[in-house]
Amino acid sequence: MKSMTLGIMLLFLVKLGSAQYSLTFCENVNNDGKPLRPSNSFMISPRGSALKFLVKADAGFKTEKMDFKIFYINDTGREEEISKLGQKVQPDWNYTWKEVVFFDSGNYRVKVYNSKGDYLTSANVNVKQ
Repeated sequence: MKSMTLGIMLLFLVKLGSAQYSLTFCENVNNDGKPLRPSNSFMISPRGSALKFLVKADAGFKTEKMDFKIFYINDTGREEEISKLGQKVQPDWNYTWKEVVFFDSGNYRVKVYNSKGDYLTSANVNVKQ
């Protein structure tokens, strides 16, 4: 019984010690940090269209800079890094967003890292013309 209680307590402490992050693609973000028209698939204009990458943190970002790495996923499923975009943040913020213009159709994966290079979250988006 003691080992089961200890296991549950350790699981609870691990959960408390690890922050949770999410990445949502959307057309816009309101003043409360809520995504407007969120989706993982978007139609873009031949001249390019802007999407927002909305990152949320349940307990603040605890960093002053985030990096968005954008990967194109080719036909074999291989990721090719095509861009890295920085975003300044405040450590106590619980959301931020980055506007990115897409010009080409395809499947993309966006990975988010903190200033130390630690992975935070990722998501995939499909862009069509």
